[in-house]
Amino acid sequence: MLEHYGVPRRFKTGEIIFRQGSRAEEMYVVRAGKVRIYGVENGVETTFGILNSHEFFGEMALLTGEMRSASAAAVDEVEVAVVDRTTFSKLVGDPLIHDMLVRMSQRISAVDEELKKLSTHESIRREHLGHIMEQRNWFA
Repeated sequence: MLEHYGVPRRFKTGEIIFRQGSRAEEMYVVRAGKVRIYGVENGVETTFGILNSHEFFGEMALLTGEMRSASAAAVDEVEVAVVDRTTFSKLVGDPLIHDMLVRMSQRISAVDEELKKLSTHESIRREHLGHIMEQRNWFA
């Protein structure tokens, strides 16, 4: 349903949709294809998840005002709906709902930071970290 509020945009296989550390002005909903969400910490790249149709990403940075916590890239030919900041704000316009979403995003960001720290320890294998993140359904 959220994809109906966005503007269609296509990305080629391997194309970067956004980079970790960049400023957020929009979020995305996958209409077709697959998107990989990944991060780099201390030179180690970790895939957090692969998103399919109807899944969304990039919303946390819009809510919190922080820089992107991960990167997103097209796994194959991808079509997304791009939801800009203004449209997103209208959709979550109720102050109570907005505040709840911001707090939830902040909590997820805190967990993200802890998982990044864990991923650098040799005692935890990176593929297990990816599995944990999929279980939590956590993405950029």
